[in-house]
Amino acid sequence: MATKVQGERIRQWALRLRENPALVLPECRDDTCHGGLFRSCAFSGLRKKLDGLRGLDREALARYADRRGLAGAVAGTMLLAEEERIPYLAARQMGDKTYVYAKRGEADDEKLVAVQNFDDPHVRMLAVVDLAAKKNLHLYSVEDKMLCTGGTATPPPEFVSFVLHRLKLTDGACPHVRENRDRPHLALVWHPAGVTLRLCRSCATGNTLAGISQYLYSPRLRDEFTARVEGTLISCHQSCPDCAIEEALAVQVDDDMYVQNQMSDAEFIDNWKKKVQWNIEKMDTPVLVVNGTCYGRDVEAVLDALSPQPWEAAALRSLLPRLDRPLVIEEATPNKILSRYWDTHGQALVTEMAGERGNDLLRRHGRRTPSEILELAFQEKEKQDVLAHLPSFDALPPLADFAHRIATAHRVGGAREAVRVVHGEEMDVKKKAVAYAFLLAMDKAGGEQWRYGDMERDFGGHLEPYARRLLQETGDAYRSALQEMLTAAGSTRTVGG
Repeated sequence: MATKVQGERIRQWALRLRENPALVLPECRDDTCHGGLFRSCAFSGLRKKLDGLRGLDREALARYADRRGLAGAVAGTMLLAEEERIPYLAARQMGDKTYVYAKRGEADDEKLVAVQNFDDPHVRMLAVVDLAAKKNLHLYSVEDKMLCTGGTATPPPEFVSFVLHRLKLTDGACPHVRENRDRPHLALVWHPAGVTLRLCRSCATGNTLAGISQYLYSPRLRDEFTARVEGTLISCHQSCPDCAIEEALAVQVDDDMYVQNQMSDAEFIDNWKKKVQWNIEKMDTPVLVVNGTCYGRDVEAVLDALSPQPWEAAALRSLLPRLDRPLVIEEATPNKILSRYWDTHGQALVTEMAGERGNDLLRRHGRRTPSEILELAFQEKEKQDVLAHLPSFDALPPLADFAHRIATAHRVGGAREAVRVVHGEEMDVKKKAVAYAFLLAMDKAGGEQWRYGDMERDFGGHLEPYARRLLQETGDAYRSALQEMLTAAGSTRTVGG
């Protein structure tokens, strides 16, 4: 069922066609046929036929409407001018749009759609595109008409303006490329127009060439457009005498699939990025390309850019110089880089940091991220470094062992770890005194007093100087401090060797 507005729109157009049936033909911009007046004009015969419809009565128009070509579609549409209301309209889906039209006579539906929706710059071309293809003509559709340049591919200036307006490309480029020409972007060279259209990845929606070509017909469209990607994909951290990746950066991708509308602007740009990355990755020269910047082999510059944790930095300093192929990575984090090489180098990195304890860490924590495992290895290394400055003991009396474990925990994990050792111990009076002495030495006694009786606090205060020495001394001085605490606590035993 036709709406009143749709029917009236078609009827008003039919009235205009009755005055001038040749309105559906393109305006001539071909100097060789002088405005379409000469018989050399490809549309001269069709123009004559359409002009012959002017003034015909309804019966004569109906006979013409039974023909399948453009003249039949125009005649059938002209018949609608006399109808007060068009009750029924057919619909035809073309691309993502539905067009309505009134079926009159036997003309091809495609021609009827084109004639009755002549206000649409895209669909109106269906009226004559078959003739243009047969005669190798160039057609251009603008806001309210079509233009023909015959065998000349140079588009009329108003068509170039029309396209730029439709594509929202002021001065031929998207706002991001106008602001920064180094930004990677599609450069679509329109040779006959002398124009290059530029769109960055974020502004790319669909295929720009397809967007242009829906308003033109050219028998040699492939020869008229070239697509490439321009801009800087990878910046240099510093200038090098010989750029290792210069050749890889200069690569381009074949634009056949793009020109055939089998690939969008975004996909074309992405394919270029992938090809550049692939060309770098296949090189034999190891370079570090991280987050769009090439650092050459400057590991420290990469670390400055990533701000890794101490354990990540130590692992990357060991890992990156070992690489014999380029590293190319986007959205990089220290853990993301480590994860890429973890299967090959993970065990070596952990054992390098934590020694034989590293194998145990991998066995117990293998499901954690590389960064988490390396943090444990780093803590183990710190513990080993601390213990290396302390004397070793074959066996210690229980009270001395307790004090030694608190002092060692503090050196490795600070006051928090030392307090954890205290809280995990089953304590008698003497152990409580030792524990309180350490709490005083670490300034952590304030919130712990309620756990200790008066005698334990007093005894702990007496032992505090020894606890403080145990938190600071190393080597033989540490051994002496431990023995002195044990003796001051009332024990006659010795710490031994």
